[in-house]
Amino acid sequence: PWLWNGDEPRVATVFQPIVDLLSGEVLGHEVLSRGLGPVESPNELFSRARVEGFTYELERACWTAAVRRIATLPEAQRRGPFFFNVSPDVLSDERFGGASTLELLRQHGLSPQQLVLEITERSTFEDTEQLRMLARRYSEQGFGIALDDFGAGHSGLVTLVHSAPDFIKLDQALVRDIHLHTYRQHLVKSLVSFAQRVDAVLIAEGVETWNELAVLLRLGIRHAQGYLLARPVSSPQRPGAEFAERCREAIRALHQREHEDDETVGSMIIRPPCAPVSSPAVELDRLFRRTPGEDHVVLLNGEQPHAVVTRRSFYARWGGTSADASPALEDGAPVDLMVVEDGTAITALARMAMRRPPESVYDPVVVTDAQGHFLGTVTMKQLIARASDLEQHAATGAHPLTDLPGSRMIERWIRAALQGDAFTVIYGDLDHFEAYNDRYGFLQGDRVIRYTAGLLSECLHLLPPGSHLGHVGGDDFVLVCPDAVAPEVLRTLCQRFDAEKVPLYGPEDLRRGGFTPGDAAGAPVPVTLSLAAVDHRGLSPRPHPAELSAVAASLRKKVKALSAETHTSTFLFEQGKAE
Repeated sequence: PWLWNGDEPRVATVFQPIVDLLSGEVLGHEVLSRGLGPVESPNELFSRARVEGFTYELERACWTAAVRRIATLPEAQRRGPFFFNVSPDVLSDERFGGASTLELLRQHGLSPQQLVLEITERSTFEDTEQLRMLARRYSEQGFGIALDDFGAGHSGLVTLVHSAPDFIKLDQALVRDIHLHTYRQHLVKSLVSFAQRVDAVLIAEGVETWNELAVLLRLGIRHAQGYLLARPVSSPQRPGAEFAERCREAIRALHQREHEDDETVGSMIIRPPCAPVSSPAVELDRLFRRTPGEDHVVLLNGEQPHAVVTRRSFYARWGGTSADASPALEDGAPVDLMVVEDGTAITALARMAMRRPPESVYDPVVVTDAQGHFLGTVTMKQLIARASDLEQHAATGAHPLTDLPGSRMIERWIRAALQGDAFTVIYGDLDHFEAYNDRYGFLQGDRVIRYTAGLLSECLHLLPPGSHLGHVGGDDFVLVCPDAVAPEVLRTLCQRFDAEKVPLYGPEDLRRGGFTPGDAAGAPVPVTLSLAAVDHRGLSPRPHPAELSAVAASLRKKVKALSAETHTSTFLFEQGKAE
């Protein structure tokens, strides 16, 4: 009785978006359920249903409520896909798999093609052949198949192999704090490669911090969901403009950081034939016949790219009939039209382009300026050839522990900064790090290094645009900024380091406020971060790097002494003023 109120399910439907991080578009929405009373928490709701033997009845109530809710949405929001969690027991129940489910969809104007069934990996099928048959059955009916919570259970690979899903959703246990766990990063990178080879879409679940998102982007994850993007709400929504802009900044920073000495796609642009978006098919036919060497035509809406029509796709459609005055495009632009700015790094773009769906993976890439005005295109043949050359000669010297650029790149950044009218170079050192290594071991010491790198990376957006972060080695980091930096920013870095380093200590050291180095019997000391900031105001115009090094060396000694005295993370500017 607590599941239904007459013929109305006592559950509410909410939606959480799954977002394409590269385009900012919504891939689909996961459909979640909340109780309307007396039990509201979804965990408590399903736990009670299991205890009372009502699992099928509860999932049926959730399914019915969700279908009814989707049917009330505006047409633009109703297209889906919508991702539904279905337990193995319910999936194999004939009451769910029979005609009644399809009839429920039909009654509400929905089709299986709008829905994706998420098979949770936390529960397992004892009969793998049954799993294979069920996955094929629902797929043939038109449903998409997703493997949910991948990495949470003990039989994930078995379920993966036998369900052959269209979507693989990484469990939040793999995603949580992934920036601190190199082992997980290697695993996710392998899964990205696997998903590409089997044409499955990989989705990271439970993304909650920018540190996590930045690492996922670097590993090749294109789709994600989680509280960082948007919380579940009563109507389908997309992430706000602020998230979209910061995500674009993270992508730009990633490309800039990993490929600072890489060529950009602007150096490879070709100008293909162009035509207005309303052009009839006969006009495109003339264009292709006049330019037999051209592979594609770009359709423009003013100065904005609207679609790419390849010779192959055009004649596949019109080859059997004469091209006429009908519009060349009836349904608008292809879904996977890839548009990038001319400053995008070539090697980064090559990886992004190869993650497109199979039917469009070899289509040309459209290049625009920062205002979105069409500049030209780059073919995949060009892109792959040049990216291969660049990667063969790449020697960025990235630090293996943090993946941050090393000394060679830092020196380049500093030389460039010293030629500007304004700049700031910030040297970061960890205090008592060697003693911490002795106390906790090298593995925990590596965790401190990754924590510091993650914190500094996450705070890059507080610094002037175009700022860079490098890892010299050991516990030494360098931030190079193309403008002055406010003291409040450095204060924030120090305060966050001290506030968020709690997991780095054992319970006893946490209680004492630090650890005792070696066999010493003195007061405990904490690991702190010392920042020495040198900017243009403390140096001669267009200074030599040696002048910067001399000033920085003196300042680093002073700030480390100050941190040791205060037992807190501290910073100093070259003027010697303590903060």
